[in-house]
Amino acid sequence: MKLRVCVLTGALLAGLTSTALAQTTLLLSTFFPKGHALTADVLEPWAQAVEKETGGAVKITFSPSSLAPPPAQMEMVATGIADISVQYAGLVPKRLQLELLSEVPGVATTSEAMSVAMWRTYEKFFRPADEFKGVKLLGLLVFPPQGFWGVTDHPILSIKQLKQSRIATTPGIHSQAYSAITTGVIAGPAFRYFELVSKDTVDAYVAATPLDVIGFNLARYTKYLAKLKGVGTGGCFALVMNESKWKSLSPKVQAEVMKVSGEAFAKRMSALDRAAAADMKTLQGQGLKVIDAPDSYSEALQKAFAFIATDWIADADKRGVKGKAALEYYRAEQEKIAHSEK
Repeated sequence: MKLRVCVLTGALLAGLTSTALAQTTLLLSTFFPKGHALTADVLEPWAQAVEKETGGAVKITFSPSSLAPPPAQMEMVATGIADISVQYAGLVPKRLQLELLSEVPGVATTSEAMSVAMWRTYEKFFRPADEFKGVKLLGLLVFPPQGFWGVTDHPILSIKQLKQSRIATTPGIHSQAYSAITTGVIAGPAFRYFELVSKDTVDAYVAATPLDVIGFNLARYTKYLAKLKGVGTGGCFALVMNESKWKSLSPKVQAEVMKVSGEAFAKRMSALDRAAAADMKTLQGQGLKVIDAPDSYSEALQKAFAFIATDWIADADKRGVKGKAALEYYRAEQEKIAHSEK
């Protein structure tokens, strides 16, 4: 009897040891702080879902701070410094040109709708271009629609006013778009907006969500949000994993990870929609005015920014992607998804 108990105990311990050894622990590093909605309400719940779906075979831990600067997040993952991260496409435009689709002025609905539409567009059009060679793409996420935020008492609501204004933008598409209208563009990372705004260097800033307005301490300087039609944008990020770590997982575990990634991950971005809505409510409670820009102004901006879509389509075509079809599909999908959310 004692021998049988020992054998069973030994077998149990061996099984537990085998399970422990089979577990793969992955390190996720991101420049988003722990308290940010993306980390707390999207990435951390997703990590828990991965562990649950894989039966504990994959566990994701978070580094206390970013192990690389924002432009090098994907390279950090490719070289194995971290196993998983999110890379903003706008900081590596030569590498992730197709994902800049979300920043082409046009339709911008919700973070969830844009994220799901972006993933579907990638699956249908972008995958053959192989922009993520060297890493495993787990998901694509688009932040809530960005706005035009004014810091002066007199709102900018015409092309004439815009031409005479100083505008803070992020580098890339937004800088190109506004530079086509005014020479007063000052381009730089969004986290540097505070210096420009607090020192009264600019009249307005763009490429920012309500999350950014509060997160970058811009709220007390911001007087209004001008709502523009047909020139909406959203920043796209890629959720990537080290390729070697991915290949080390069994096909079964890989399938389990992807079950909660891809489009399922994109749907988690509804959390950012809720966070942005809450921040917007806070801003309005602090006196922020929301102004509907005249249709004539929006239409003038649409015409002025039209070259952005033309250039993106041409670049996509060079990469073997049907650019015009991809753009139309992305816009149609997000509107369809946004409508179903209501």
